[in-house]
Amino acid sequence: MSPKLTEDKNKRKGKNKTILFLYIAVLLFIIWAIATIWLAYKLNNKNNEEKEVINSALNKKNPTINFNSEEDKTFENTDRDDLKPPMETVLKDRTLRLKNIEGIFGNMKSPKEISAIHSTFGKEVVYIYHSHSRESFLPYLKDTIRPEEAYHSVANITLVGKMLGRAMDQRGVGTKVETVDIVQLLNSRKLDYTSSYNVSRELVQLSQNENKDLEYFIDIHRDSLRKENTTIEINRTKYANLLFVVGTGHAEFEKNLQFANNLHTLLENRYPSLSKGILQKSSSQGNGIYNQDLSPNSLIIEIGGVDNTVEELHRSTEALAEVLSDYYWEENLESR
Repeated sequence: MSPKLTEDKNKRKGKNKTILFLYIAVLLFIIWAIATIWLAYKLNNKNNEEKEVINSALNKKNPTINFNSEEDKTFENTDRDDLKPPMETVLKDRTLRLKNIEGIFGNMKSPKEISAIHSTFGKEVVYIYHSHSRESFLPYLKDTIRPEEAYHSVANITLVGKMLGRAMDQRGVGTKVETVDIVQLLNSRKLDYTSSYNVSRELVQLSQNENKDLEYFIDIHRDSLRKENTTIEINRTKYANLLFVVGTGHAEFEKNLQFANNLHTLLENRYPSLSKGILQKSSSQGNGIYNQDLSPNSLIIEIGGVDNTVEELHRSTEALAEVLSDYYWEENLESR
């Protein structure tokens, strides 16, 4: 073959390769474009679904949200009752495994960047308190493994309430966290543990009288159940379960139940199964009122149980703050 023919053949091969590369590049671009459009569509769809859930939950024209009978998340007629430990058990301070337990709870950082679009501008609109202020967590107590002995004057549920308060403040919702030691007040008055809600009621009423801006009243507890019943894994990350408790022993309890329904629905949309649902308790099953007659936006929320860790508790307070703050802003902006 002549040099001329060889050169022409090589040129044709080179040209064919160039065309092939162009075809591949165009094909890859088309695949990338389709993938980008599909991803954008899915994200937009998800955002629209979340907005629809929020709007339906807060639609004042149709405020009732019911779980269907097959997937009912409301527990009724349960024989589960409040624990009534002797005062000497609750007052006993057990040895802590970690010295700086307050610092550990206090220094937990939000897992994602928070942008506060709105603000209450110094007004405190949420009141967090703890009727069972010394409920503690076994991983941080050195000399007991028994749930009925999980109480402490420092390493207790008030640290979880403070985490929730900080998370609400970061989202622009002014929050007061009540850290009064109810057990200490009970002891000073020579009352037993069953009077906890009577004493915390005084604090709620005092706060209402002092601050008319307060709208939501959240009594934070931890469950007495063990870890397998108080922990959920979401996207390979462990969270402490949430449980809403509504007392049915007063005439207006359905308003509190509606509030719990709304929050549960929003949580279910964003963090499936994080909320275990709503536990309704009558006066024959416990206190039955739980100070919830003082406000329609009043609830008990149990965060985790005796075996949960600070990391699990923190993730759940962040999720709760995300939903509760969005609920607050949706409700308040809609009413303006």
